[in-house]
Amino acid sequence: MATPDFRVIAADGGDGVTYTCGCPCTPTARPAADGSPGHEHCCCGKAHFVGTGARSALEAYLAERKLQRKREPEYDIGETSIELSRAPREVAWAFPRE
Repeated sequence: MATPDFRVIAADGGDGVTYTCGCPCTPTARPAADGSPGHEHCCCGKAHFVGTGARSALEAYLAERKLQRKREPEYDIGETSIELSRAPREVAWAFPRE
C-alpha cells in the first residue's frame, strides 16, 4: 500500500497532521507538548499517530484493541515523517485491509 499523503493542517488545538481519508472526516492528530504521540482513529477505521515513538504507540494501541474487540480488522501499517512546527515528526498509520 502506498504511503498516504500526509499534510499539516491548522486546527483549534494547534497544528496537526491529516490526510485525505475518503470519508467526510478530517482525521487530525498532533503530538503532545512533550513530543509523545497523539492519535486519531477515523470513523472508517483508519488510524494515525504523530510524535516520538509513533510506530510503537500505534502497534500497542492496535494490540490492545485486538484484545478487547471480537471483530477487529487486520491492518496495513506504515510509517513516514513530516515537518510540523519546524521540526521533523514521526508519523505511523494503520489502514484496514480491504
